[in-house]
Amino acid sequence: MTKTPLFRRAEACLLALAVIGTALGAALTFWEGRTEAAIWEPPEPRRIDHSTQGDPEEPWRLEDEENTIAVFDFAKRGVVMVSTEQPSALANMSYKGNGSGFFIDEEGHILTNHHVIADSTSIVVHTYSGKSYPAVVVGSDRLTDLAVLKIDAPEDEIWPLTFADYDKVRVGQKAIVLGSPYATGTSLGLDRSPTTTTGIISAKDRSLPIQSETKPGVNEFTIENLIQTDAAVNPGNSGGPLLNSSGEVVGVVTAIMDSAMGIGFAVPSEVVLQVLPQMMREGQVRRAFMGIQYHALDVWAKNLGDKYSLLGLPVTEGALLVQVEPGGPADKAGLRGGNRTVTVDGEQVMVGGDIIVGLQGVPIYGSNLQREILKYKPGDKLELEILRDGKRLFVEIVLGSR
Repeated sequence: MTKTPLFRRAEACLLALAVIGTALGAALTFWEGRTEAAIWEPPEPRRIDHSTQGDPEEPWRLEDEENTIAVFDFAKRGVVMVSTEQPSALANMSYKGNGSGFFIDEEGHILTNHHVIADSTSIVVHTYSGKSYPAVVVGSDRLTDLAVLKIDAPEDEIWPLTFADYDKVRVGQKAIVLGSPYATGTSLGLDRSPTTTTGIISAKDRSLPIQSETKPGVNEFTIENLIQTDAAVNPGNSGGPLLNSSGEVVGVVTAIMDSAMGIGFAVPSEVVLQVLPQMMREGQVRRAFMGIQYHALDVWAKNLGDKYSLLGLPVTEGALLVQVEPGGPADKAGLRGGNRTVTVDGEQVMVGGDIIVGLQGVPIYGSNLQREILKYKPGDKLELEILRDGKRLFVEIVLGSR
């Protein structure tokens, strides 16, 4: 058949359309593939069975989230913000600060940090309801960084928290911090309500040396068994509670490590309960002391592992004396500090001193020495069991006061 010009043009158009159709089909196929990857739709969710716990109408809230919410809702009424004014070096000026605290009884007593209220000329407590009350200092103790305040407030403003049994606190368990970080009335509104952060109990065996205010370079006291946590702690959290999953206070937030991320410390409930009665009764804590610096060998043995043998010590438990304060109770009892150093992992360690392994018949591991001393009063006479040059000796010491 002879193809007319019109037919040839129609045939060319059909061929072109076929080519275009094939290319377009390939392009559409390619685009469909891209569409499936770019526009993602979530699959059918997998639900955790909350038929026996939580809120069945909100199944997306996990058990741990439910616990955090429950602890916060329970404890928030007991947490307060503490605002202070302190004198400034500049004339007619004052420095304003803030911290946290929490109710400990129905009478309006509040526990916070000593460093939060130290040298303050004015202290105001802000409760969860947003009301403010002037506070008075009932007692304070610099060496444990604890202080007790009191406010006169209606019964419905007071929500005391309870303390946990510290012996049951375990490394790895959940830790919840409540407080008022950076609550200075900024435009961010951080002073409006307590905040919460969560983490775990990272350690229970940390120590914090407190230096003497009159003798530079001399550690006057060491807070033992401090709790370390990775729950976020910031300026203003000081004095707030560190809680467990039951909403009980396991410690009082006291410090952070500036050179690290996620390392905060809290005074354990055990120490709080030891000093709190005297602090509330007498306004201060008169504590017995030996006048020593020491290393807890049970902690060292655990942390160093096989390298512990490099220290050349005869035992893996006890309190190794590093330094004996001249004229102090230990010095008068004839106890000896270290006399030589050894190097472990590039760090020099003082050894050669007496090792306290017993106090009044109670075995001393090292980390429990401060706890045992706190059971006694200044002037008490105690019998120490020590190791010196491989020999076991018994020494009497009369505890001092500070």
